[in-house]
Amino acid sequence: MSGESTARAMVAATALERVFGAQAVCNACAAAVPEYRVVALFLHDTTVIRAYCASCYPAATEGEYRADGDGLVLDYGDFAGRFGAPGPPPPPATSVDRALAALVRDPTLRWLSPPSEAFARRRGSVPYPVRAAFQIGGSTCEATFTLAPDGRIAALEGAEAACERIRELTQGLWDRV
Repeated sequence: MSGESTARAMVAATALERVFGAQAVCNACAAAVPEYRVVALFLHDTTVIRAYCASCYPAATEGEYRADGDGLVLDYGDFAGRFGAPGPPPPPATSVDRALAALVRDPTLRWLSPPSEAFARRRGSVPYPVRAAFQIGGSTCEATFTLAPDGRIAALEGAEAACERIRELTQGLWDRV
């Protein structure tokens, strides 16, 4: 194909691999590194992009979500517009992914495991056991809970501030269609 037949108005999507520029802050260890890898977590209509150093990247690909460094939270349309569509538009979010996306969107979230229903299914236990931590009042507050396939949270335990944050973020999600 010659250059004459290529549309001049065509704009290339941003390279996802270097989305944070020449260096990024790792979300797991907070090191500023020039060589980083990105992990894009797709929760149906929500996409979260996080940077990880070489040492922390393997844990991130196994479902250990961390949020102590560079990251972006985008909806599907913004992601597709900036980086190109990763595939067809996503199906409606499951109840589990709606609950996890509510946590992931929160700027006080520090870590979450598992971060999606797909990772939770791989772990093979239903209801899904989940661990989360939030930065609240200058300290990291942790909580654990189980998440049923219908999105309902049970067995919520841990620091009261973290438990309250989880209740606030997920309140009424299972009532939505």
